[in-house]
Amino acid sequence: MLQNNKYYYDISKENEEPQFDPYYIKNKVVLPATKEAQNKLTENNHKLIDLITAFKVDIDMGKLLNDGHIADIVKNIIKVLKTDNINYSAFCQFFFVHNSSYASYGKLKEEDKFNFILDILQLYCKERHAMYQSHGYTDIILQVVCDNYSHKRNSKTSINKFCELILSPSITKNLTDESKVISDNDYYFLPDKGGKKCFNALLDKLNIKMESRNIEQNKLPDIVFKHNEEYYIFELKTMKGSGGGQNKQAVEFAYFLKFSEKNEHVHYGVFLDSLYANTIFIDNTPKIKSQREDIEKALAENSGNYFVNTKGATELIQDLFS
Repeated sequence: MLQNNKYYYDISKENEEPQFDPYYIKNKVVLPATKEAQNKLTENNHKLIDLITAFKVDIDMGKLLNDGHIADIVKNIIKVLKTDNINYSAFCQFFFVHNSSYASYGKLKEEDKFNFILDILQLYCKERHAMYQSHGYTDIILQVVCDNYSHKRNSKTSINKFCELILSPSITKNLTDESKVISDNDYYFLPDKGGKKCFNALLDKLNIKMESRNIEQNKLPDIVFKHNEEYYIFELKTMKGSGGGQNKQAVEFAYFLKFSEKNEHVHYGVFLDSLYANTIFIDNTPKIKSQREDIEKALAENSGNYFVNTKGATELIQDLFS
């Protein structure tokens, strides 16, 4: 049976988000399990280091940059740099030091790549190569940099999590026909990901004002779902740390919950997972405490609105369908 919004808020407060959410794992392994076992990446990383060493030897011996052997070294490096994940190498990471990147290098015309590598090789040999040789080059850097890039990797979002783990299997239908937003039941759509027509049709047919959009007129919620003639308009957020960006978002979703519609079948909600959800519930620093009080006040004044984390959202959906 469906409970009041404070119940789901309290459930969320009592069940913290885990430090490491298995849903958001972005593990990618590029190294073999042992040093003895090589793969294409490690083999070509060693070849890259050998080519850089050969280049430095030639320069130290007084060869000119237009020497044929040096040209061959540069051409071979360009070939090696086509290896998958070679951008994690110490050499490619050095590109950032001089305001460039492996990605920008990849966009160069073939004739320009030669000059780029020739220039960056001279800088690398002057500023890094001897240092790395002294400390001992290691393939570990390939995995370390790969891990560091995890946050940039295409990852599962709070929208995916909400749809796949919380709504499903109760609701699996992604509505695409805006003419059926009233007639159909047990559906969801993503206004900002192909569902804008459905959202606009819903606003029109139910005369939804959505006053929270007064701040940002064209802002779309993350998900709308319907069950038993009840419509739920939700913001879905994954926020890990604290800071200016997180504080701004917290103010925005507190404002989002501040309003309700004359139509009592329309509900607003915020699903907040990851570590910032824990902060919102327990941190007593003035700024966070004020955010929490704003959320609690909004929920008290708008009984059809919800603020939940993973556990609270799971309980809410289960109760809707019980």
